Amino acid sequence: MCWRIFCRKRVGTQTRRVCAFLVQLRTIDVPIVLEVVIATPVQPPRAKSRWSAKHVLFFVLALMTLFVVYRDERFFFNHQSDTWKFFYPVRWKLFVHALGGATALVLGALQFSTKLRQSHPAVHRTLGRFYIGGVLVAAPLAVYLSFTHGLRTLSVETAAQATLWALTTLTALRAALNQSFEIHQQWMMRSYAVTLIFVVSRVLYVVPILNPARDIDAERILWILNICALLVPQMIINRRQLFTRTSR
Repeated sequence: MCWRIFCRKRVGTQTRRVCAFLVQLRTIDVPIVLEVVIATPVQPPRAKSRWSAKHVLFFVLALMTLFVVYRDERFFFNHQSDTWKFFYPVRWKLFVHALGGATALVLGALQFSTKLRQSHPAVHRTLGRFYIGGVLVAAPLAVYLSFTHGLRTLSVETAAQATLWALTTLTALRAALNQSFEIHQQWMMRSYAVTLIFVVSRVLYVVPILNPARDIDAERILWILNICALLVPQMIINRRQLFTRTSR
């Protein structure tokens, strides 16, 4: 007679005693085949942190946006300011431009929510349409205002930035319509980087070492930010190939 005994419990005092007793039985005439399978204790998975690098980045950007609104855009509510008096003749065009830009700034951040994109794809697509609409409203009005009611030194840069903003956004739309979603995400990163020039430039203007004393200095900062809007997203896209060593 042959007994096949399976021990599939975690190793403990009681298990060791049973297995030792079964081994002693091999000295008698009853053949026993002893097979012990020891289960490795499974460690519970580590809880993932609620804050990732992406969350920290957008939190910092939100603080920067609030700072810019408080410091530079209060003239929308303070009609006694000189800035409001300057823009008063084109106030409605400026308001539509600001509304489109604010829509793109807020909804663009939500487009990078993985949870929203996976759990509510219809909402993701709807917000994306509003983002595109905001860009296509704000960009041409920015060009119009820069040439008709703005600083002439910034007109060419504003036209280039608005064109870059619209082209990157429309390219992202085209990729989505073709269901090339990886390419769509990459171009959305570039588009939103151009969107952020509005916020980042005004934060840089208050840094003492970068504070532009002349209009041409502000223009140079904007040109650099346009280049960064294309360069930084590309470095993020290729971060693994650039910063991770591959084993040979």
